[in-house]
Amino acid sequence: MAGGIFTSNSTQQWLRQLMPRPQDGMETVAGVTLRVIASAASDGTKVVALTPNEAALLQAGMPGLRVVPERRYLPARAPRLRALRKPAVKAAEPPQTLTLRVTAGEGQHAKPLPDCVVVVLTDVATGTGVEGTSNARGEVRLRLPATLRQAPIVAAYPLHGAWAREWRNLPLQAGMAIALPALELGFADARRVLYEAPKGDEGGGVKVAVIDTGVGPHADLRVAIGRNTTLVEPVDQWHDEDGHGTHVAGVIGGHGATGQGVSGEAAQVRLHAYRVFERGEGGASNAAIREAIRQAVLDGCDILNMSLGGGDSDPAISEAIQFARLSGAVCVVAAGNEGGPVSFPANDPLSLAVAAVGIKGAWPKGAAQQRHLTQPPGKHDSFVARFSNRGPQIRQAAPGVGIISTIHRDRYGVMDGTSMASPVAAGVLARVLASTPEVLNSPRDARRSEAILELAARRAEDLGFPATMQGKGLAR
Repeated sequence: MAGGIFTSNSTQQWLRQLMPRPQDGMETVAGVTLRVIASAASDGTKVVALTPNEAALLQAGMPGLRVVPERRYLPARAPRLRALRKPAVKAAEPPQTLTLRVTAGEGQHAKPLPDCVVVVLTDVATGTGVEGTSNARGEVRLRLPATLRQAPIVAAYPLHGAWAREWRNLPLQAGMAIALPALELGFADARRVLYEAPKGDEGGGVKVAVIDTGVGPHADLRVAIGRNTTLVEPVDQWHDEDGHGTHVAGVIGGHGATGQGVSGEAAQVRLHAYRVFERGEGGASNAAIREAIRQAVLDGCDILNMSLGGGDSDPAISEAIQFARLSGAVCVVAAGNEGGPVSFPANDPLSLAVAAVGIKGAWPKGAAQQRHLTQPPGKHDSFVARFSNRGPQIRQAAPGVGIISTIHRDRYGVMDGTSMASPVAAGVLARVLASTPEVLNSPRDARRSEAILELAARRAEDLGFPATMQGKGLAR
């Protein structure tokens, strides 16, 4: 078990002397032999390798320490179809290799689409099927049962350049093309329907932290400070390799520098990027998230966006959120995408939890966003996204279905999730804060944080949904 050690003031200096060691480097503390894996710069917190029994002995031997198990959290993307198990292979019927071509657009305007995940399900009930990612030529090779001539479901989820699409009972042929609606940056997505086009001069003087998979590079994004806070990677490796964090950042502070680019809700904010997801790891450690929150506060951020969550509640992250609130900053957090109770850290009582809504028809014909539609409709022909978590912790709602934004390496893509709703709310709040100097320039303490939250609540618009689905309403 990896553990984060949190200390009382009396032992903090001693802890700072413990430094990460090579693989075979060990320390003996209170009779317990351990290896220090990483050390947080903000307060000297350590990540150590311990068994549960060793953790109990260490806690008992040093009452001034707190030992917290490591937990992992994921980006708050909306759920999508996945191949959970592979089809059974019969010896007498070797599988066929089927090559599909994925394009953005149709006919003479069709362009090969790389980086698109294609899922073919042969049994929907069990999630049996295969999936693969298209190459630079837009081709994806899939090994399917030899007798399969029609797939119950085929789905294509592009990272950039097009809208996702799903087909039912699709006939399969070698070399066939599957065409997705091409992404047009001028398309009026749910964000543009609910809000006027950003003026481009809003948000000045406000610092917003994006605690995520990294940010950029992208011509539409200016990052004032970037840090890798995973504690196990170089601090200057904060750029994005996933797309999620860059998308989030564009929603908040994109400034459309490419001429036909994407503008965020507060283009003049000072963006800070804190990468908490390690390369090759499935999730972000609570130690990394805690360090990002603390470092963002120390860097002077006013609003911290966290489009992540899903794990058990964690005292390390909760302590950092409290530190932010006591320091005049607000954590805006995605509510989660399981269609159930609000996930952690959004359900922390000091977080501003954001649910996702959509606008009916704010996507091209045939796009997969249709699957997130629910009834009854609310104001502006809105709906609560099927995936959006709900509960008494919800403070606000914002558009999170079919949101167009930036993807690293100067690309653009569409994403769904409370991951997208959270940065919309954060960007809207940033521009409101920038226009309220008496709050922006007030002392950085808990009263300032409460004043920022009051701004958000006072301006929210009731969409007609229960408070457990929208809180005070749409972020305005």
